[in-house]
Amino acid sequence: MPTEPRTPAVPDIEEICRSAERQLARRFGGTQKITGSEELHGTGNSVVLRVRLAANPFLQERSLVVKYIPVTDDELDDAALVREIVAYQFTTSLPEEARPGPVLLAYDIDERTIVISDSGDGDTFADLLDTGDAEDRLQILRNLGQALGRMHAATAEREQDFETLRTRLGRTYPDAASVNRYRSTAHRFVIDRGMELIRSVGITVPGPVEELGREAAKRLQGGRRAFTPIDLSPDNIIVAGRTQFLDYEWAAFRDVGFDLASVISGFPGFLTTRPISDDEADVFVDAWTHEVDQIWPTVRDDHALHGRLVTALLGVALAEVANLHYGSSHNVVDAVAAAAGDASIGRYPEDVTPAERLLAAPGSLDFSDAELMLRRDLFETFEALARFAGREATCRQADPRTRVVTGFAEALAELLDDSDAALGIDADRDSAPGAEDHRDPEAR
Repeated sequence: MPTEPRTPAVPDIEEICRSAERQLARRFGGTQKITGSEELHGTGNSVVLRVRLAANPFLQERSLVVKYIPVTDDELDDAALVREIVAYQFTTSLPEEARPGPVLLAYDIDERTIVISDSGDGDTFADLLDTGDAEDRLQILRNLGQALGRMHAATAEREQDFETLRTRLGRTYPDAASVNRYRSTAHRFVIDRGMELIRSVGITVPGPVEELGREAAKRLQGGRRAFTPIDLSPDNIIVAGRTQFLDYEWAAFRDVGFDLASVISGFPGFLTTRPISDDEADVFVDAWTHEVDQIWPTVRDDHALHGRLVTALLGVALAEVANLHYGSSHNVVDAVAAAAGDASIGRYPEDVTPAERLLAAPGSLDFSDAELMLRRDLFETFEALARFAGREATCRQADPRTRVVTGFAEALAELLDDSDAALGIDADRDSAPGAEDHRDPEAR
């Protein structure tokens, strides 16, 4: 049983910069001198710095990004560091026009530091999607489809290269490799677990939905596979001259349909200002198709592609139920290890959101603000699945299971709709002086 993680000890900025200087000198030669730094937003406990490098004949870059991952008692942090380095090694080996993100310049696992090229001060997709202009949003989604397509097309036949790098570094850091095998199976685990959680609260899962759920989980190990950062959150996608993808801690090869489904469903786990509309989804998928139809000609079959995306969307929705139940990727991997009987790192997390609250009827409980946000995220995911599946549910060429998925998703969306309209609350009357507020007191 793992001990309670301690608060990580983080060195000061000067020490992190000195470590980066040593790594750059070993990699490129000469004397490398960082002349200034600014702290950027990092994930988890990581420290991310943009640094300025003094002119020297060995390295032309003058602005770099340094990422430091503190030492903790959590084996998952070590595994994430190793996996991220493997991903950067792989993407750096790609031709420049196909490279999906920054270039790896130097690293030292023992010193917990990665040095990469600077993507610049562009806008994140989180910022860009805030726009209320319909034409701007269409162009944003078109650009994202093109960028994803280029990444998928460039990496579709290079999975063995990625695995070779992962195996090589895994020999040096076997403990991290052991943990990463649970990370690799976590995506299938959460699809299966999401189905179990829905059933556990008495919701009937129709047979066709179960079949497609199993098919979605199976496709994670097959299908049209290409490299993906996995985490396609809009704040990990930046537009600075071109679209780039950041944060490779979960990077892997998987069926590309799940990347498309993550966007069509409105980026599960990230509450955007407005869900992705049907028109925006069409523009996004068309742009992606144009980039990959030379290597996967069958994507030109609209009906077949729609069916594959419905399956992936169902997988994403089921996975989101489990992900929000567990609360974090670390908790998910803990649960995977526990299910595998590995007591050295695995335990069932205690700080979970019970399925009985996550999937309760609207207005039946006093939900906290946090719970309302989780339920809204799930609502948007299932509502997107219902809309997308329903577009061909009555088409003669559509898989007959699509209609069942549409009804199932509509029922789940209705169950998760905590809006005033769904609760039968008149917004004007509710805001009047003396009106009784039936919602959670903490949400007022």
